[in-house]
Amino acid sequence: MPLSADRLQEIVLELASRPQHEKVRSLIYELLVNGLGASSTEVDFERRVPEVHGRIDALLGRTLFEFKTDLRREQRDAESQLPGYLSQRQAETGTHFIAVATDGATFLAYELRAGKLAQLDSFSIQTDKPHELLAWLSSVVAINEDLEPSAEIVKRELGRGSIAWSLARQELSAIWNEVGQQPDVRLKRDLWAQLIRYVYGSALNEDALFLQHTYLTVIAKTMAAKVLGVTASSPQDLLSGRGFREAGIGGVVESDFFDWPLASEKGPDLVHRIALQASRFHLEDVQTDVLKGLYESLIDTEQRHFLGEYYTPDWLAERMCGETIKDPLNQRVLDPACGSGTFVFHAVRRLLSAAEQAGIPTADAIERACNQVFGIDVHPVSAQIARVTFLLAIGQARLKQRPGSLNIPVYIGDTLQWNTRGFLAERDVLIEIPESKELLEFPFEVTHDPGMFDAIIGQMLEFSRQNALPEGLSAWLKRTYKLSPETMNVLVHTYSTLHGLDRSGRDHIWGFVTRNLVRPIWLAQNSQKVNVVIGNPPWLSYRFMDGEMQKRFREECQACGIWAGGKVATHQDMSGYFFVRAVELYLKANGKIAFVMPYASMTRKQFEGFRKGLYGASQRRGSRLVYATVQFTGAWVLSDDVQPLFPVPSCVLFANSGDGKGPRLPAMVLAASGTLPRRDASPKEAAKALTWHDAPWPSQNDNDEASSYRDKFHQGATMVPRVLCVLEPTPAGSLGANLSAPVVQSRRTSQEKEPWKSLPPLRDNIEKEFVRPLYLGESIAPYRVLDPVLAVIPWSQAETRLLDSQAAQRLGYVHLARWLGNAERLWVEHGRDQMLFGERIDYHGSLGIQFPIAPLRVAYTASGTLPAASIVYDPRGIIEHKLYWTRVETKQEGRYLLAILNSETARKSAEHLQSRGQWGARDFDKVIVSLPIPRFDAANKLHAQLAKAAVHAEEVATGVQLAEGMHFVKARQKIRAALNEDGVAQTIDKLVAKLLAAT
Repeated sequence: MPLSADRLQEIVLELASRPQHEKVRSLIYELLVNGLGASSTEVDFERRVPEVHGRIDALLGRTLFEFKTDLRREQRDAESQLPGYLSQRQAETGTHFIAVATDGATFLAYELRAGKLAQLDSFSIQTDKPHELLAWLSSVVAINEDLEPSAEIVKRELGRGSIAWSLARQELSAIWNEVGQQPDVRLKRDLWAQLIRYVYGSALNEDALFLQHTYLTVIAKTMAAKVLGVTASSPQDLLSGRGFREAGIGGVVESDFFDWPLASEKGPDLVHRIALQASRFHLEDVQTDVLKGLYESLIDTEQRHFLGEYYTPDWLAERMCGETIKDPLNQRVLDPACGSGTFVFHAVRRLLSAAEQAGIPTADAIERACNQVFGIDVHPVSAQIARVTFLLAIGQARLKQRPGSLNIPVYIGDTLQWNTRGFLAERDVLIEIPESKELLEFPFEVTHDPGMFDAIIGQMLEFSRQNALPEGLSAWLKRTYKLSPETMNVLVHTYSTLHGLDRSGRDHIWGFVTRNLVRPIWLAQNSQKVNVVIGNPPWLSYRFMDGEMQKRFREECQACGIWAGGKVATHQDMSGYFFVRAVELYLKANGKIAFVMPYASMTRKQFEGFRKGLYGASQRRGSRLVYATVQFTGAWVLSDDVQPLFPVPSCVLFANSGDGKGPRLPAMVLAASGTLPRRDASPKEAAKALTWHDAPWPSQNDNDEASSYRDKFHQGATMVPRVLCVLEPTPAGSLGANLSAPVVQSRRTSQEKEPWKSLPPLRDNIEKEFVRPLYLGESIAPYRVLDPVLAVIPWSQAETRLLDSQAAQRLGYVHLARWLGNAERLWVEHGRDQMLFGERIDYHGSLGIQFPIAPLRVAYTASGTLPAASIVYDPRGIIEHKLYWTRVETKQEGRYLLAILNSETARKSAEHLQSRGQWGARDFDKVIVSLPIPRFDAANKLHAQLAKAAVHAEEVATGVQLAEGMHFVKARQKIRAALNEDGVAQTIDKLVAKLLAAT
């Protein structure tokens, strides 16, 4: 009998009370059978395990349960029993098992890793959210075979917090350690890294990211097979796309960078198990791009560099497609940075809907979609997911009526064509070979024709497999095509290079790589250019690019006439250049482009050349070589008035290619406001939540250049997770404290999140030189420092560097080494990104830059609706990431800054900038020091008046009585009230208004 909502609530309430072993077992059985649909005969109770003289409380599939009365007392007992149970079941069946220990209120999931028990996940019941328990159990036992493919459920079952990913990550890592140095496997990883460099701006060389992408690719290929009803007889067939080729469908699944696990005997079984998890979704009537949420959940936000990989919500993509694709049956559409395929999905849906209304047969409509809607992405996983999304847009029902053969037109390629050589559309393709100075070169004479190119590369690979001499290829080329002698010579040389790679075991990937990378050349031909370019280009700031990429980017922007340089050089962004390049290469004359862009593109100086709409290099005698021109026809402003959306304010810019008539920028734009139920709201939800109104095109904001202090402020150190680095002293016993190495333990708070919340605190001695005061955001009030906490700061003054456990051990700091060893181990087991623990707390050098500690520092809060700032005099104190800080030369300069940063005048000015700038309204971050604050000058009367007023404000703030343990918000309120009552706050506001007006 299905479980009713009322009964589920009753079960959860009873479980939360920890109702003893037998009752827990009975209630879990009811959840598994009536809540998740398991057959009662599949649940095996009290399975004897003679080898370890025990009984498994319950067994379902590959999950075993251990029931306890109270895990707070019995967790250690459970953890002593589970290794024997797991090892026996795995030895008996040859498959991987997981175990769940529970007392009803807490659930702990485990697996064996290298023969030792390791915790996978934990879950604590929330009585007001009973369905979350069912969802968690579903991900553990994986018995539901008909899951709804919403973005939320896909993330829950397969994403970062899922059991599926946790298991796969460990096994992929083990297989990589086994086969990662094989030449063919290494080549795939290195070619992947070359492409990924264009996404992230630098060479990441992270094996862990490669493993994430491998996992995602298996999931995407599995879903593609399920959409089409393609049965893969083996993991090898699944990853190579054999079933698709046999069904006459190309361009969906093929052997790529991510079939490397098959090089291990363990690989096929792992691929099979990942595929089983991914095949549990019903995909008959998908209405959105469901896989983007999975991708975002697996890739840590710090890996994305701002918005480089925050995909567009469906409601916005659908609205943009509706605005630009007015004639879907006749317009060719390209998303040149297609990501997971959101815009492709909605463009295909619009075409198919129009075809249905026009009475066009389904097979013809599908063929038209494959000939008119295109996607390109340099990110190989994104492109694979977008191919699946293209299929989902067609839908299972229509695919049964597909034409005899079709190719899905989504390509892995460099939209910018930086891997080419030539002028405008006539460009040769150059492909770098990792760890080699050689290039694979393909002349434009063959790259402009996909059919010719595919035949030539296929013949090259076949000749190489036969170990044929270059003369054989040359004879075939002469007999088959009429090519120029220059092209013939280049192709023969390229074949010789490919043949050498084949002989060295680095041969299996080149057909896949070359076929994809030449497709942008084909789309750039005049005969193939599109009517509509639409999408969300990469938002990658110049400061995040490596030196080589910065040089190329700067030269390209200068050639287009959009390089601003100077003080805003580090803020130049890839999105503007990408917009220009997409128009130049792919858009027909009088075509339309619609891109999601940073809001800064409408207002900031670094986008000044971009907004002119005339792109080309300046020539002598006043002439100009024009590559492309656009006339901006409209804009949608998506500022902080729309939440939740992107981490920073954004906009959508619309333009027509060609000279056009009238001004380059429209006088009026459309601005949105409202609170969405979630970021990826449905179109109906967004239409209900948002209101739109006309507004003038915003004026340019030049505060980037006006502030003398913005670049001098630094964000504090990222001292998280707190349980590993934030401390509190332990009570000293009758013998007193160890003064040289006091005993400390983790400081616990209600703000901690899983999995750290459930971990026991660390407790140990630490050498006193490594225990320092840590100033949190809550430690700063207006004109007054509140209490700091303590933290372990593994900075060696003598070595002038951050220590890890091994370095601490070498230097003889045995207590610090032990603490760091435990912290590093827990970080590896439970951390959600691939940085080392030391790299985490020193993220972007935010800890190291604080040494040597300045005697005078001004610190202000990064978040909150009202800023607070104070001078920190502590010569040992460290400042955390919820604060921004700067060194000051004198107390007078520090007080001058305090007067400005604590003033209501500055707050109001910053609020105005927030709603129009690059930082969110809820957090001040650096926006308040982006105000036109002049450098302090002691001889300036107004500056001196502000500093003097701040002295009095400090006296008032210090005189406020604060009860011990008072919450910091209440303390700040009392101090602000005292400053207002005294009148000094109003005096300072007037002085700050005068200062800002003067600049």
